[in-house]
Amino acid sequence: MKIAVVATAVAVLAASPFAARAESCQAEIGRREAARLVERCLEVSPATRPPCNAANACSLIESEIVRGCRITAEDAPRWCQEY
Repeated sequence: MKIAVVATAVAVLAASPFAARAESCQAEIGRREAARLVERCLEVSPATRPPCNAANACSLIESEIVRGCRITAEDAPRWCQEY
């Protein structure tokens, strides 16, 4: 019984217009800065389908940059020091 109540509450909150949604990076920091993050992300990301898109949250793009900079380590671009 408790599981059904919790599941229903979760479903209602998820469908609510108040459900948390990540703002796009472009909306968060502007087109120019978002484009710079995307460019850096694409430069270091080893992923075949990286989250390097200004429509994603900046935090997601930045986490991929950090991951890419760590993977490239010694061959990382100089700007990786910022991350």
